[in-house]
Amino acid sequence: MNIYANRAAVVGITGYAGRELERILSAHPHIQISGRFASRSDSVSGVEGFSPERLKACAPDVVVLATEHEFSMECVPWLLNEGYRVIDMSGAYRLKDSSLYPEWYGFHHASPHLLEQAAYGLPEFFSKAVSSAKLVANPGCYATAAILPLLPLYRAHAIDPDCTVVVDGKSGVSGAGRKPKPETHFCEVSENLRAYGVLKHRHTPEMVSFLPGAKLERFVFTPHLIPVNRGILNTIVLRHRPPGTVAAVLEEAYADSPFVKVFTERMPEIRDVVRTNACHIGVASRHGNTVVVCAIDNLVKGAAGQAVQNLNLMLGFPHSTGLQR
Repeated sequence: MNIYANRAAVVGITGYAGRELERILSAHPHIQISGRFASRSDSVSGVEGFSPERLKACAPDVVVLATEHEFSMECVPWLLNEGYRVIDMSGAYRLKDSSLYPEWYGFHHASPHLLEQAAYGLPEFFSKAVSSAKLVANPGCYATAAILPLLPLYRAHAIDPDCTVVVDGKSGVSGAGRKPKPETHFCEVSENLRAYGVLKHRHTPEMVSFLPGAKLERFVFTPHLIPVNRGILNTIVLRHRPPGTVAAVLEEAYADSPFVKVFTERMPEIRDVVRTNACHIGVASRHGNTVVVCAIDNLVKGAAGQAVQNLNLMLGFPHSTGLQR
């Protein structure tokens, strides 16, 4: 196939996830970046801001939005009306219930009719829907590192329904985005560890929405900011049923996965997965309790790498094409 037969435009290419997407696609064997845009005019980088006219001139097959939630919410309806297929890396189209947006995202959704149309872009479970979708909502980074280990367990009824599932998340600073904030300054992050978004982080309803049988009142997610550039480590605590099922369920679920690996002899570490699209899951069970540890790179499997998996599916390629495992 001609290397230029498939074209993608990236909006928001100056952010951390956008830059990572450009890095991966620059080596992709079948997909060319036909348009590079900042979400808005960016005099520092010199990258032109998004405009409908310039996008049309690029003639992309798929538009990938690595943009803020509000920008994506406003832009997606126009892109779909113009006939473009879209991958949105923000949270603007991840939740199916529009009533959740005011509480968890701080805005009322302007296009609630599109929420049901959006395919949730977790290729390990929803590849068929992604392949035919006009709009794909790329999952959140913390959500990816929680749903991948938990979804097979909820489906197999391997979690005690009376227990509270606790997800203790830790993320590198790039997860907060490139825009400067007082809490992500070097002196605030270095030699420090801080919990944030306690009981109100927006990835919580996303996790619960895609875990069959999960309930907000029995699901606690607490994110922490750690002094590393990139990577996520989720430590998940639950009570299992019946004995000995958790590792077996996960091993069976991911036996043929190119990216997800399950370990029972050791626990994953962030350094094992950075700059790859890998997801490492470790499992330990004792006395009815199970601890599941999941490690991913927040900018790759948690953002740009997963977007490339979805882009591959939408364009008819195996979802692992062009990605480091």
